[in-house]
Amino acid sequence: MMNHTRPSEKEIKKMFNLFKPLFWLNDPVFYGSHNIPDEGPVLFVGNHTLLGVWDASIMWFKLYNEKKIFTYSLADRAHFHIPVWRELGSKFGMVEGSRETCTELMQNKQYIMVFPGGAREALKNKGEAYKLIWKNRLGFAKMAIQNQCTIVPFSAVGAEECYELIWDSKEILSSPLGMLLKQFGVRKDMVIPLVKGVGLTPLPRPQRFYYKFGKPISTEQFKGMGENEASLQELRDIVRTEIEGGLEDLLSIREDDPNKTLFKRILSKMMYKK
Repeated sequence: MMNHTRPSEKEIKKMFNLFKPLFWLNDPVFYGSHNIPDEGPVLFVGNHTLLGVWDASIMWFKLYNEKKIFTYSLADRAHFHIPVWRELGSKFGMVEGSRETCTELMQNKQYIMVFPGGAREALKNKGEAYKLIWKNRLGFAKMAIQNQCTIVPFSAVGAEECYELIWDSKEILSSPLGMLLKQFGVRKDMVIPLVKGVGLTPLPRPQRFYYKFGKPISTEQFKGMGENEASLQELRDIVRTEIEGGLEDLLSIREDDPNKTLFKRILSKMMYKK
């Protein structure tokens, strides 16, 4: 059985206060929140952005603050080998993405977040911004069907522009450093790219974040087909299409947003106060 004690309201509020500067800098906008079911089990399935930390954290607090939804995030086991991060992440719902854990959460009608692209999608290469790199992964579809869990596809835009890729993982692996990493048995999908944010620093650029929750996808029509690969692929493709459509919508919205930059947002607020 999964052993997880949720943080108290006081602990969540304290952590949220630490993240408040992110909300100010990124000024997130959300679309489709009404699509989120009032009861679980619900599986949020979305795109993993570059490094995939800040936008996922903002979404977590958005769901909790406005809907009192405590979201469990299915994470690669590599996360649990990182001191401090594993304790902090685990405290706020990060759990190992195993079938056993996923099944237990779904049977207990919880809200769960998963990025099928995993580490490979978060540590993407140049030219892969906002691309889903799922390969042939069917795990989330299988778990959802077997546990009759509703899927809510979501799309996120903004975090990809927080950093500029200087040396991506593909380039690193092709270098002498990459040869050394291979000798030490480092997983190819866990090679962290070299990035820069504000100036030459690793501080993320203050990009505006945009989110869209798609219409819930029932798995009832696939009941009893959790071992049927054709059905798994069909469900996966339905979800994938919804996420990609959401990304297109958000990129278009951002293009027309007069307040997409921090400077414009500050200027707009100053004019509004006048």
